[in-house]
This record gives sequence, C-alpha cells and structure tokens, in this order.
Amino acid sequence: MKVPEPQVTSAAPRMTRAAKGAPVPGQRWKLPEPKAARDATLRLVLERRRSTRDFTAEPVAVQQVSQLLWAAQGITAPGGLRTAPSAGAVHPIKSYLVVSRVDGLPPGFYSYDPEDRSLILLQEGDRQELLSKVCMDQQCVADSACALLLSAWYGRMRREFGGAAEKLVFLESGHIGQNWHLQAAALGLGSISIGKWDATAMKMLLPIPRDEEPIYLLLAGRR
Repeated sequence: MKVPEPQVTSAAPRMTRAAKGAPVPGQRWKLPEPKAARDATLRLVLERRRSTRDFTAEPVAVQQVSQLLWAAQGITAPGGLRTAPSAGAVHPIKSYLVVSRVDGLPPGFYSYDPEDRSLILLQEGDRQELLSKVCMDQQCVADSACALLLSAWYGRMRREFGGAAEKLVFLESGHIGQNWHLQAAALGLGSISIGKWDATAMKMLLPIPRDEEPIYLLLAGRR
C-alpha cells in the first residue's frame, strides 16, 4: 500500500517518500524553486565577494541552499546546459552536499540531482567535524553550515579530450566555485574555497564512487 506523502509548506523541502523517525539513505529531498535576487547587481556581488573563515552557529535556510546549488550547477536550457560552462557540454563534475546546519534538512551527506533539483541522502549524520580533520584541521570547515564537494568523473572527458581532460575539469570546477561564491555574496552569506585535504581520508569518510576523484570543497554559512 502506498504511504501518502507528508504535507509540507513551500518553504521546506519535500521528501519523495514518507518515513517515521530518522531519515534513511536513498531518501530524496525536493528543493524549493530558486528565486532570482532582485536587489543585487553583478557589480555589487563582485565587490562583496570575500573569502570567509569565520562562520556563526546560525543555520542557513534551505531556500538559500537551493539557490547556491542552482547557481553552482543548475540547469538553464534544454539539453542539460548549466550555469557553469563545460567543455563539450560533458559535465564531468558531480556535486555532493555536506549538511551540518540547514533549516529543513537533516545533517548528512547528499548527492545533488540538478535535473530534478533535489538532494538524495547517501549518509546520515553530521560529518563537519570529521571533514575538518580531513582538511588538515581547518576550523572553518567545522564551523560552516554546509559544504559543496565537487568530484570529477574523467571517463568520457578522457575519451573526448585525451590529455587535456584534467585541465578542462579543473577549469570547470573553478567556474562552478565562482558561481557558488557570487551567489553566497548575493544572499549575504560567507563562503570560501578549500583545496587542501587528505584525498585518501576524504574518500574513506564520504561514500564517493571509486571512479570519481574529489577535487574541490566550497563552504558556506552565516557570518
């Protein structure tokens, strides 16, 4: 018998299947529709963008997370074209969200589905403190409200572009990162890029597929 979905408000994400108690891996969370920021010009957010290492304990809203993820890798045209350019429109970079303090989302490790604009829970529980240790004990990682982990799948890129694949993937991750930071500035949030970590420990901590390589970590939170 199909269990009816819970009633939710438009301000909260929607679970595609109801569950009592703790969320379980595989649950899908539909994110709110991203909203255009009408009070921030491009010049203004470019001027506001600064790397932030000091975050408050205040949670961010799920609407803001939806906006950040859309800015990073949201689909903007038929054929799966996205906010960030990708060589050959291959889009080899996968997005994962580490949630610590987001109103409306349980702490955990999620994969982001840009086509469905949803998050899929892969691992329950707050991983921010452990993630900080993987990142050489950088306190800003532990203090952030959420983190976007970008991982690269090189398979098709190497077939299409040969020896240039790695360079093109890194360029694409930079585009995604800048979109994240500019959107954070438009929302009045702090953000920073993290590239220093133990790659082996990162893959042991978070359930990333073996054929993907973590390449970039982007933090956000209240400042």
